[in-house]
Amino acid sequence: MPTVYFEGHFVDEREAMVPVATHALQYGTAIFEGIRSYAGAGGTLIFRPDDHYARFHRNATLMHMELPQSPRELTELTVELLRRNGNPGDAYIRPLLYKSSTKIGAHLQPGETLAILTFVWPPTPLPPETASATFSHWRRFPHQACPAGAKISGLYVNSALAIDESRRRGFDQTILLSMTGEVAEGYGANIFAVFGNKVVTPPDSADILPGITRNTLIHHFQECSDLTVTVESIVPDRLYEADELFLCGTGLEIRPLVSLEGRPVGSGAIGPITEATARWYRSLVTGAIDAPGGWLVPV
Repeated sequence: MPTVYFEGHFVDEREAMVPVATHALQYGTAIFEGIRSYAGAGGTLIFRPDDHYARFHRNATLMHMELPQSPRELTELTVELLRRNGNPGDAYIRPLLYKSSTKIGAHLQPGETLAILTFVWPPTPLPPETASATFSHWRRFPHQACPAGAKISGLYVNSALAIDESRRRGFDQTILLSMTGEVAEGYGANIFAVFGNKVVTPPDSADILPGITRNTLIHHFQECSDLTVTVESIVPDRLYEADELFLCGTGLEIRPLVSLEGRPVGSGAIGPITEATARWYRSLVTGAIDAPGGWLVPV
């Protein structure tokens, strides 16, 4: 069995058990991150772990949780965990900080536990697999009701309902709208639309989770002399006019959307900007090209 970090120790996964009355299980009071490591030419590289753990810290504060380890210390724990699990190279890393009180009552009771798990997770093939998409009948929850930009476990029922509904209707991916009717995001992923040489992604005000992959791509597009990237509100009908659409996220990486509500997007095949972006991203995370300082942490 794999090793996990649990309650301050590296233990066999079978020992990482929680009581059924655990607050996070009863009420969804946990925060998490999704981090990837990749097998590169020079060994295993973790992509932007300090940035993920900095967000982890911000979300812990939001949920009134104590997290004694700094982002850098959490990165070091992750490096050691990958080593103990045989350093699988391509892996998905799931840190979880959860309310561990076993008292019934929804209020945020003191007491939390940190767990970190790793899973073997190969990268998607290149060029990436294409997908169909539909607009979900469920709306993205508004920031007035909950912290929409935080990775809180209980809030992901919104994404679960949306993707389940869309797949039952025969589509691969789902697009959620905000309560005000603007394009928000996909299932655990941000969305980009390409119009000619302009790349557009929704703003934080659309109740999105502003992802680290999204931030990476915005940074990349700003460096491309032949492209313009903007963060702006997008009405749903405008997506039908896009030359290319794609989702992005740590787990999903880059996923081209080639049809929307049964209508082809652009040519109905992966577009040149989307494919070039996917190949650039793979080169970045595997260390084949230079990355900004601190983005790639070796194991």
